[in-house]
Amino acid sequence: MKLDDYIEILLIKVKLTRKKMDNQLLHWLLELRTLRGQARHLEEENKRLKIDYEKYLRQSRRR
Repeated sequence: MKLDDYIEILLIKVKLTRKKMDNQLLHWLLELRTLRGQARHLEEENKRLKIDYEKYLRQSRRR
């Protein structure tokens, strides 16, 4: 089961039961999803910067 699927199921459960523990778990899972997205974004940016840096190094060696 994917994280998003579990979040959707838990969201419905929280709406129905209103248990504090389920609500806290939902909050943590939403935060986890956000952090994963931010980490993915940073990894992509790091890859792009690495490629740009390598291009710059190659260009500076040619001069």
